Amino acid sequence: MRNVNVVIVGAGPTGLTAALELARHGIASTLLDRLPGPSEEDVGSRAIAIHRSALEVWERIGCAAPMLAEGVAWRTRRTFLGDREILTQELPAPRHGLPTFLNLQQYRTERHLRAAVAGTPAVEVLSGHEVTAVRQDRRGVTLDVTTSAGTRTFRAAYVLACDGARSSVRRALGLDFPGRSFPDRFLIADVRADLGLPPEPRFYFDHPAHPGSTLLVHPQPFGVWRVDWQLGSDADIAAETAPARMDERIRTLIRSLTGEDRPHELIWLSDYRFHQRLLTRLRHRRVFFLGDAGHLVAPFGARGMNGAILDVENLAWKLAAVLRGQAGEGLLESYQDERWAAQEHNRRVVDATMRFMAPRTRWQQLRRGGVQRLAARLRFAARWVDSGRMSEPFRYRTGALVADAEPARRWRGAPPVGAKAPDGRFRLAGQTVDLRDLLGRDVVALHFAADAPAARAYAARAGDLPRCTVLSLAPEDAGDLADRYAAAPGTLYVLRPDGHVAARRRDAGPDAVRTLLRMILKVGLVELGADLPQQRSHVGGDVDEAETGVDARERGPGA
Repeated sequence: MRNVNVVIVGAGPTGLTAALELARHGIASTLLDRLPGPSEEDVGSRAIAIHRSALEVWERIGCAAPMLAEGVAWRTRRTFLGDREILTQELPAPRHGLPTFLNLQQYRTERHLRAAVAGTPAVEVLSGHEVTAVRQDRRGVTLDVTTSAGTRTFRAAYVLACDGARSSVRRALGLDFPGRSFPDRFLIADVRADLGLPPEPRFYFDHPAHPGSTLLVHPQPFGVWRVDWQLGSDADIAAETAPARMDERIRTLIRSLTGEDRPHELIWLSDYRFHQRLLTRLRHRRVFFLGDAGHLVAPFGARGMNGAILDVENLAWKLAAVLRGQAGEGLLESYQDERWAAQEHNRRVVDATMRFMAPRTRWQQLRRGGVQRLAARLRFAARWVDSGRMSEPFRYRTGALVADAEPARRWRGAPPVGAKAPDGRFRLAGQTVDLRDLLGRDVVALHFAADAPAARAYAARAGDLPRCTVLSLAPEDAGDLADRYAAAPGTLYVLRPDGHVAARRRDAGPDAVRTLLRMILKVGLVELGADLPQQRSHVGGDVDEAETGVDARERGPGA
């Protein structure tokens, strides 16, 4: 039997990121993957739209630079009715080096993550290892794992299930995966062609090349475009993906976009349908579900992989603190509270999008048609067009790790508690520093002092606290942070390692730092026992074996 601290199941973007993030916190892990190993022939865009929040995580673990060098940055998204633009979404401008969104094929993202894992001694990767049984007790988790050489047994303090929509861990625990599947089928293709379009996503209702349905065109690196066609629930997939039909479909699209025939190459082709599913609990005692293993959403708004990376960011620092004995076991339950709420929010948002994009009732069809026609004539009506609300970090509500004890009227223009802390530049020891560079490992106490002597005195009185970086900034050093945080002298923000605002205080003395740090790290000191609620399955509500929802079924052109 192998004994390890943490077993991570699944070597996709979620599992690879979890292993690297834990290693950055000093926690070793064993990464099990059922596949025999990556192939250099792997292609396919799959999850391509990377939000800045995910890039921040990858920047901290040293993977973002090659992604930024390859990817296509964008912040404008256009929606059309036919060939008439009815909605232009301008996302926040990039700040200090990271774009709001970056498009990069998932296979390229995974290669960069695997390269980082290969250079990380704290991560052991075992390919061709499939989990077949999971047993838990008060002290740990035992996993039976099937390999080509037979069955192996692993014993871990904690298990992170990052093994996707068909999670073997979820099935081994007998957990239901409640939710629903949408009947409409979609076709996705990666096409290399010179379309002469600006590098920004374009969403079409009733495009001339695909009348009566939706069409999405996304820029990718290396001269490749991602195209999604809505086919409907009764589509004959074999006929729709036949080589001659695909060639005709792509040529028709290129002619409609450019006015002429242009050379093209079909690189990758898949079909899929969407699933909206969410486990009742993302924590089951010592097993945690991250990414598609615990929640599935339709891809409109790019909430799948981005949400999974935020799952990792939320859990890694908490798990590291518990394993090092710096926080109580109850801290881990906040993962369930916070990330379940985030994913439930995503589910509601995407449900509304799907009602607009693929209306199922007569009323939904009439409403969509009315909104589209109105938006084509009147600019103000564009606000009702829902072609996908783009992903953004969730604001955690008041709870064990989010405290707001002061009236909101004192904080007009300030980042709210539970929200992601705004990035900004300031001066530290004579050097210009980005705030995000100090986040990710420890709690950050961000204090705004009246002057330089007051800043030095505050930092000295706050003391050398474990797991906490105290920054007391004089006005001349605060850069744009004072404005971004609506901070007057004496203002204190406490920022969690995952970059969310845990607390804020006006006129806060140095003792407040120690008090708030204790609140964050010592929450839930009473250990949760074996009777922690656990969802059990009696009826097989799950993703169909033949479908994956987000991991599209890969096929060669015409296969």
